[in-house]
Amino acid sequence: MMQISTSMIGKLRSSPAVWALRWRVACEIARQELRDALYSWSFYLTAALGPLLSALFVYNSLNFVANSGLQILARPFFVPVLLTTTVAALYLTAWAALAIARPRDQGALRVLFFAPVDEYGVIIGHILAGTILYAALLLVAAPLLALLALLTNLPLPPLLLLGMVFSPMYAAAAVALGLWISTVAGSSRSAMFFFGAILLATLVIPIGYTALLSVPATGRYYDALLFLRGLVRTLRDLLSWISPYALISSGLDAALRADWGDLLQRLAVGAASCVGWGLLAIWGLKRNGVLS
Repeated sequence: MMQISTSMIGKLRSSPAVWALRWRVACEIARQELRDALYSWSFYLTAALGPLLSALFVYNSLNFVANSGLQILARPFFVPVLLTTTVAALYLTAWAALAIARPRDQGALRVLFFAPVDEYGVIIGHILAGTILYAALLLVAAPLLALLALLTNLPLPPLLLLGMVFSPMYAAAAVALGLWISTVAGSSRSAMFFFGAILLATLVIPIGYTALLSVPATGRYYDALLFLRGLVRTLRDLLSWISPYALISSGLDAALRADWGDLLQRLAVGAASCVGWGLLAIWGLKRNGVLS
């Protein structure tokens, strides 16, 4: 990239057309990130993992129905679609968590800022690239899920597919969350540590609440755990609105139930989360700079 002076960058940032220029920069960064991602093995592993887990779930569910004699399977493709979308979102969060931290460690981020690039263009470009990658993963998975439905003679509801169409909004929030982690982390290793800690919290809180509910009312510790149960329930309810992965689940459920009010509410929260985490990522990049 061509090196330019600091005064030129200052003029760029004060220009009335600054957002048009930022968009051009974001598109160029997104194009480069997409090219790099499509040449990496992790993208294709993720594309295969979601349908594979879905096939295993459907196979186990059919075996359970056959052995139990119930001859019924409620919402047979909800969990497979949820697995596919969640795996894709987790992959993109991990990808975004390294998107800034790794080039900063390698010194490549500093070279990027020699060009007329600022923090807004970098973050918007990565969010755009991550959302397109998520859509590409779903485009690969949808025909495979349809083929699985055809082979097993199980219904794949169109409303569930509609939920998949809207799910990139939640994926954009997951990418923005990963970018925030990447900008505030001191290195690639610490970025992955923070990502693992956040992922662990999103899993432990719902599981912990379920475990607390299993304590019998006649147990000696039931009253002592009332405050803890209420606290964990509050955290679980809060998590259901701020976690991109919880939004994916609730968004798919709302689409499948044709609850358009709830779906629009989830989409609005996803958009607000994307903007919020994106602004925090921009702040983190400004605060920590381009050098590790």
